[in-house]
Amino acid sequence: MSKIDIEEIMSEIRQEIKDKGYSDEMIVFGEIENGDQIDCQYSEEVFLTLLREMNEKNNIEWYRELEGGKLSRILKKVVRKLTSFLGVPVVVDQSCFNADVAHGFSQLAGYIHEQKDEVDKCRQEIALLEDRIEELQKNLKETL
Repeated sequence: MSKIDIEEIMSEIRQEIKDKGYSDEMIVFGEIENGDQIDCQYSEEVFLTLLREMNEKNNIEWYRELEGGKLSRILKKVVRKLTSFLGVPVVVDQSCFNADVAHGFSQLAGYIHEQKDEVDKCRQEIALLEDRIEELQKNLKETL
């Protein structure tokens, strides 16, 4: 049995890290580029469109028409019948999960709509209160 020199292995690893220019500095989250997600602004129209698509496409069909030549289709049908006991439960579970996610996003859309209405009511009330404050200040100046 040969002797393992841990210090030699560690020095090789350290040298490799140094050669590749790795450092111990943590990357700031803002420095990571993520294409589409940078400066993403909420759009109710886009959200509702995506929600509609999600609700339409949440069900995954297990059985699809097979393409190819006659022999190829026969072979694919045999393989499909032999593997359906594995694939069908996974597809059913995935479809159920997709439906749950679509339902969750529908709930989120309803919540956003409720909050939007509440914010509009608060803005109207603030405007009325500001008008009232202005009127009271005007009356106070006149009395003084």
